[in-house]
Amino acid sequence: MNERGLVDLFAAMNSLSGPSYECRYYPCHFEDQDCSICFCIFYPCLIYRFGEIVTSSSGMPVWSCKNCHWIHKRENVEEVVTYFSAFPRQVLVEADWRFFSKAFQEILFGKELGYEVGRAYNLMPANFYGFSCRDSDEKAFLAVKIGEEFLGVREVRDFENLGEEVLIPLKSGGILRGFDGKRCVECEL
Repeated sequence: MNERGLVDLFAAMNSLSGPSYECRYYPCHFEDQDCSICFCIFYPCLIYRFGEIVTSSSGMPVWSCKNCHWIHKRENVEEVVTYFSAFPRQVLVEADWRFFSKAFQEILFGKELGYEVGRAYNLMPANFYGFSCRDSDEKAFLAVKIGEEFLGVREVRDFENLGEEVLIPLKSGGILRGFDGKRCVECEL
C-alpha cells in the first residue's frame, strides 16, 4: 500500500486542502488542481485511461500516471473522501492493493468489474469498460506482479499458470487487446 497516499487520504478526511500554492512543484498537473491527495492511493491503478506501463531509466517496467489528473479534480477528491469515510481507519491501514482497486472501480463504474481467476485478478473488464470493442484473434495479455511496489510484467496467452498477478490488456499504440470476460477483444482507447 502507498503509505504516503494513505497519509494524504487521512488528512483529506479531516479537511480538504485545495491547491497547494506553496509547493515547489505546483502546479504539477494543472492550475487550481486540488492537492489534498498528492500521492494517489490507487497507485498503480493499472487502468489504461489513467496511465500506462513504461520503461524506467533503470530499464525496469513501471506504471506511469504522470498524465493522470483524476485524483487532483476537486469533485473526485470529495468522492474518494466520502467513499473511504465509511471505513474504520484501521481497515484502510491494513488494506491491500486489491481492496483499493475494488474501491477505485466502485467509485469510477459503480461496481467492481474485475474478478478472481485462481490466484490472479482479472482487471481487463475494467480497462475495456465504456469502449467499443470488437472480436480479436490475438490472445495475448499482460500479467503484472505487484507488491509493495510494481514488480514486473510478463505477456501471457491463457489463464494457465498464473500466480498472484493482475491481468491487464496488452497495449499497442492506442489499441488494447485482451479478454473482456467472455471473449478476446481489441478496442481503441
